Amino acid sequence: MLLITRRTGEAIVINGTIEVKVLEVKSGRVKLGFEYPQGNSVFRGELFAKIQEENKAAALSATPDSSLLGEVVRNLHLPVKGSGNPAPPPTTSKDAGNDPTNNYGTGKPND
Repeated sequence: MLLITRRTGEAIVINGTIEVKVLEVKSGRVKLGFEYPQGNSVFRGELFAKIQEENKAAALSATPDSSLLGEVVRNLHLPVKGSGNPAPPPTTSKDAGNDPTNNYGTGKPND
């Protein structure tokens, strides 16, 4: 950790774009002013730690949507194993219901 002593009115510059200025020192508290490029964020340390904890908890509790994965797999046009023939074109559930010989998309095996 870098330690720097500054008096009221003095500043430090970080990466040539962020200026931190000591505005006031009173009763054991320091008031700082920040100038930084638009689009950057500045958080108090304790708030930033809480945001990180909540983001981590949300990421760990999120479960993948298996129905979405199933839809992706159904839409893959993979060859039928061992036949050397490409897989039939995908059909919608509406198409599958209109053709009694086509069980694609219905969850029933094709004969």
